[in-house]
Amino acid sequence: MILPRVGIIADDRLQQHMLQAAMAHFGFEVIVSADPSRMELIRGRGLSLDVWLIDINRDNDDELSDWLDELIHGPIPVLVGFEKAPPRGSTTLPRWQKRLYQKLKEIVPGKPLAGESAASLERLSAPVSAQPSRILLPKIFANLALTGKPADEIWVLGASLGGPGAVKNFLDALPAGLPVAFVYAQHIDCRFEETLSATIGRHSELKLCLFQEGRQLTHGDVLVAPITDEFGFEAEGRLVSTHHDWPGPYGPSIDQVILNVHRYFQARTGIILFSGMGNDGSEALTALPERQLPIWVQTPATCANASMPESALATGLVTFHGTPFQLANQLVNRLKNHWMNTHEPDTCQH
Repeated sequence: MILPRVGIIADDRLQQHMLQAAMAHFGFEVIVSADPSRMELIRGRGLSLDVWLIDINRDNDDELSDWLDELIHGPIPVLVGFEKAPPRGSTTLPRWQKRLYQKLKEIVPGKPLAGESAASLERLSAPVSAQPSRILLPKIFANLALTGKPADEIWVLGASLGGPGAVKNFLDALPAGLPVAFVYAQHIDCRFEETLSATIGRHSELKLCLFQEGRQLTHGDVLVAPITDEFGFEAEGRLVSTHHDWPGPYGPSIDQVILNVHRYFQARTGIILFSGMGNDGSEALTALPERQLPIWVQTPATCANASMPESALATGLVTFHGTPFQLANQLVNRLKNHWMNTHEPDTCQH
């Protein structure tokens, strides 16, 4: 997959660094990032770019003005002038990122940006000749009648480009009857929200559902996180809308989904990040106060796009990685062992 290729020229080193970080977050490839003093070297390199980001505050520099004029009238789109980036970790940074992302979507048409996965859904909708392999339900859960009861654990499944296929394989491998529910946060165009749920759930024994105010997640639920409206949890773990958009450049924000799920469920939270562009999810991992949470990723070599899992691995907080089937098998074993260690022996079937 060819990523959008970006060149950055900025005379403020901090702004230059923040623009680079934003491009990594969006899943873009930064080909060059430099101060205007290097423009002559850059000029002769014949760079193949999709867009220039230019943020220069110098006045009365005729040579620089000529160079900028040359760029603006050249074949590569140019985005000029930016608001000063807020400090990393500030509450206004996601809004700055979102404004920048929207401008890039307008100026770089036809390129795969981090939230666009319609092609993946089309491939998944094609008929298949064989049913997926499914892990056997451990005997310990066989007679517990968990359906309809509030889930013991809530796992966030985060994905972007290439994610739908990986998440579908993961969910298809899971048997019904496990004491767990999921919140699936997938970057995708809002037009395909319902299609995503129907496609991913075609062969799964779990129950995929869309957001419903006041709903309580029960064992076997897979909530497809809404793309436009942020949500959280209130008393008894019931879903509640915040009535505003997700922070950050695209929705749902995997970082914010992780934080909102953990805010209510605390140690009963698990996280798996699948194939995707950018680094959404990684900032939340480092912000979580709980350091004993299971944080897993799809093995980068098996991803259609490995940026998201690789960014998570770089935090040093990931405790397991595997193929979608291996992740499913690891989860079944973890749930079985956790149940045996936390419930009375007479509730367990041996």
